[in-house]
Amino acid sequence: MRAAVNAWATAWGKKDVNAYLATYARDFKLPAGESRQAWESGRKQRIEAPKRIEVRIEDMAISYPESGVAVVKFRQDYKSNIVTARSSKTLVLTKAGGKWQIREERSGN
Repeated sequence: MRAAVNAWATAWGKKDVNAYLATYARDFKLPAGESRQAWESGRKQRIEAPKRIEVRIEDMAISYPESGVAVVKFRQDYKSNIVTARSSKTLVLTKAGGKWQIREERSGN
């Protein structure tokens, strides 16, 4: 599980949009009213805009509330040449095609 979350953070930090988006499940819970295409386009813009990105994960806690589902909570440090932010994050991952993918993402809780 740690490897899946670290792969997500690494792809983000390397600004590898395709690898980053591949960490999200097909049934990822999108913001209300937003299409997958619009969400991906917005993420791509936010990844490509900064000259550099650094994502650090601390205090990762993992639980498995049901078979095939993992809940990962952690502190996230995000730094770029545009913004710096530290927040709590929760990722809900499901196993699909033999790999863990993000089904839901929440910040600030």
